[in-house]
Amino acid sequence: MRKSLAVLLVILMFTPLASAGVLSGSTIFLSEIAGKTNRTAEISLSLMAISSASKGLNWSVENIVTNLTELLLSAQNPDGGWGYYLQDTSNVPDTAYAVIALVKAKSNVDPRILSRVNSAIERGVNYLLKAENEVGWGYVPNTSPAFYPTVLSIWALGEYGYSYTASFLWNPIDYIKSTKPEIPKYEALALRVIAYHAVGYPVSNSTVDEIENLLYSENLTMKERAMLTYALELVNPFDFNTAKLLLELESYAKTSLKYAYWVSAPETMFSSPEVIETTAYALLALSVPAHYVGPISKPTNPYALPCEELLSLQNPDGGWPVVAGGSSNEKATYYSLLALCKCYHTNETINKALSWMRERFYSDGKWMVFNNRFSPGFYYALETLLHYGLLNQSEREWAINVIRESQLNYGIGLWGNDLGPQPYQTALAIKALLDLGVSPSDPLIQKAKNWLLSISKTGWGIYVTTPYFSYMLKPDVLTTLTVIEALENITPKKELMPHVQWLLQQRVDGGWAPFKEYFDQFYNRVIVGKPTVELTVRVTDLLLRFGYNYTNETLHFVLRAKDTGKINGKPVEIAFTIMYLSRYHFIPPVTLYEIENAFLSEPFEVITVGLNSTERAGIINSLHQVFGQNFMLSNSTSIGSGYYIVIAPYGRYDVSRYNPYIRFEVTGKSVYLGPYNATLDSIVVIPGSTANGMVLFVLYSTKSKWMAVELFTTGFIKYLRGNAMLFTYENGRVKQYVVG
Repeated sequence: MRKSLAVLLVILMFTPLASAGVLSGSTIFLSEIAGKTNRTAEISLSLMAISSASKGLNWSVENIVTNLTELLLSAQNPDGGWGYYLQDTSNVPDTAYAVIALVKAKSNVDPRILSRVNSAIERGVNYLLKAENEVGWGYVPNTSPAFYPTVLSIWALGEYGYSYTASFLWNPIDYIKSTKPEIPKYEALALRVIAYHAVGYPVSNSTVDEIENLLYSENLTMKERAMLTYALELVNPFDFNTAKLLLELESYAKTSLKYAYWVSAPETMFSSPEVIETTAYALLALSVPAHYVGPISKPTNPYALPCEELLSLQNPDGGWPVVAGGSSNEKATYYSLLALCKCYHTNETINKALSWMRERFYSDGKWMVFNNRFSPGFYYALETLLHYGLLNQSEREWAINVIRESQLNYGIGLWGNDLGPQPYQTALAIKALLDLGVSPSDPLIQKAKNWLLSISKTGWGIYVTTPYFSYMLKPDVLTTLTVIEALENITPKKELMPHVQWLLQQRVDGGWAPFKEYFDQFYNRVIVGKPTVELTVRVTDLLLRFGYNYTNETLHFVLRAKDTGKINGKPVEIAFTIMYLSRYHFIPPVTLYEIENAFLSEPFEVITVGLNSTERAGIINSLHQVFGQNFMLSNSTSIGSGYYIVIAPYGRYDVSRYNPYIRFEVTGKSVYLGPYNATLDSIVVIPGSTANGMVLFVLYSTKSKWMAVELFTTGFIKYLRGNAMLFTYENGRVKQYVVG
């Protein structure tokens, strides 16, 4: 060890302790102290640790990594190896350390020296391959094998890309299984597991249990604790137990000035604390959770309106078709115009459409009178002109007369088609007359209303009239919806409730289809209907007026329909998507990583629902220990505009109000989060945005409440990652799923 290094250690050991971010502080410590040693292993371990920590830091380590890499490159010998000290004769262990370090450094090194790094790695690997004997590796080529150089060589070759299936590694792997190590046994155990992981060799559950048990004991040096913790993280899914052990390792860190470090021997001026090796392995352990964070992707606004597509579907005559490429249609044009009010558009677009609709208003009206039939096209042309205030009094009177004169010239004098009076056409006629200002008490409207209420108690459909009897075919959603819309303001609600109940029962696959199911005679089978955005939105709005709230479910349905392309090329579907999504405001996306950053700087209120005083106290105490004093129990269960942690049972809060980007549903006995699903014996962790802050939801069931508590009390809360997380309890362990 150089004299300057020894002096720095003495200064640190006897400097009053101050607070330092442990991940950042240990990175800074190694970056400075590694330049004051000339031992290849110490430089290499420091380089490994700093490179691994890069993903968990909010500052770049490229210059540090590049400088340490240059130091190793300059010390490589002509034979491709490295020595114990820089410029010493090559040996196997130090060559292995250097190769591992250079491989790990590649993602953070200055790209201008990357080709030199790759060349150095190749030469180092060739040195190791030539140095192998039939059993393993000795400390230098052509010597008897030993555990330490063999296990390090396996690790290095694994980092380079070799698998344990390579035949030249079979004997060395068997050797490190059976030989007695010449280094401390717990360090040997850690290195063996690290090497196994590098080459993909399976690690037994008994070995994992052995490491966990050792880490819960007190009979370890700090270096052994750091090495074993790192080894455990590599081969065991990061869970509550691992988080607890990692926090314990972190608690042993010494902080001084801007540094954080670990020592593995009594802190005296004359001892050898192995501070570089111990700190490097500790930093490697702390860096493993950071690797799960990954890049933070900012999703686009989920409520973005598909206005451009709707505009592109307008026909040259000014109208919109039912499907792309078809002839213009009054209904499609009506809803397209309503939707464009939520978008940017030109007056030319609107004027062309209105001109086309005015022409249809007159031509459809004349057709109705001539044929004694009611045209749905006339209804939508009329509603368009009324919406824009484009009908004068004489035109309104003309429209009323057209509707009256278009009644069937046989039967009971209502509106329909060749099959006789029809609920759908009659409902449209009622709506049109009411919108034109005709009184609800008008005899014609009352006659039509009474007829509709007399022919069915459970929905309406096509009605067939013969000279001898009349009957209704299978009720459908569109007709029933349209009739209720026409009657709801002129009929007591209790008279319409049976039909509303029928509508409720027609929900299928998250929405409403024309038929919930129907019989296909050609294939002789029952087919489940495919819900549409139009019917789903219209039924949702109607049901809300009758006290049934499906707005959240419909929001998810509309978003899925948009994202999966089911609305493409269909102006009515696109129009209803625009109109429904325009009701929602854009919520900034937030990740669990951003929540954790906020834990360090913002005041959080902790809302707990269903927890006892002991559980609440344990959660607050853990948050204070891990993140500081920025947390306080809330006296309310309401989420305001600031920063919150909400721990509550499933179903208590509408998470989509705070995070519409993550699919989260609780249906029956299942929980769905992103692409994953689990039973209710699980918990979910979902971040969200408030008006001026953030909220972290930790949601549980009765059987999984203990996991929600231990998420905090084990310290795992410090290692959240991704866009959301799902935790289950399987085979005696907490298993986690990260939504990226």
